[in-house]
Amino acid sequence: MVSPIHTMPQSIRSLWSVVTGHKHAAHAAHAPAKPDVLVHDPAAQRPHDLDDPFFDLKVQARIANVIAHAGQKN
Repeated sequence: MVSPIHTMPQSIRSLWSVVTGHKHAAHAAHAPAKPDVLVHDPAAQRPHDLDDPFFDLKVQARIANVIAHAGQKN
């Protein structure tokens, strides 16, 4: 458990950052970068059949290549 003595300076820095509108250097260094593009995939939130052999993206890519090459041969 973290003692209040250790968390108090962090709380004060956070409060000061909110008041002044500046980010603390340690907080800014650990903040994750925001992506340029956000992909919304509603199917990703639905339940998946893990027994489905086409669930894996690598398998889907290989099957797509097989279908594409078969279409080019005809």
